[in-house]
Amino acid sequence: MATKIVVPIVGKKGQKYDIVTVVEWKVKEGDKSENNTTIAVVETDKASADIEAEASGLLRIVVTQGNRASVGSVIGVIADSDAEYAKLKDMRSDQLASI
Repeated sequence: MATKIVVPIVGKKGQKYDIVTVVEWKVKEGDKSENNTTIAVVETDKASADIEAEASGLLRIVVTQGNRASVGSVIGVIADSDAEYAKLKDMRSDQLASI
């Protein structure tokens, strides 16, 4: 089963931001990610945050580096098998966000 990578709340206590920029993907599209390792870095005007993978598997990027996303939105998906990744690879971003 696929695991969504969701934008967390970024900011210091009392300062929360709703929009982030995906600064860097530490894992490339289609490469294997490992559970509990940094998979992406996002930032606001004032803060940055590492996003850790919550599962091991193959990465399907939804929001590419340099683009913006809102808190709670899906920026990537981790497939747990080659077959599942093949299905995810053919899906549009809006379809991936709703899996």
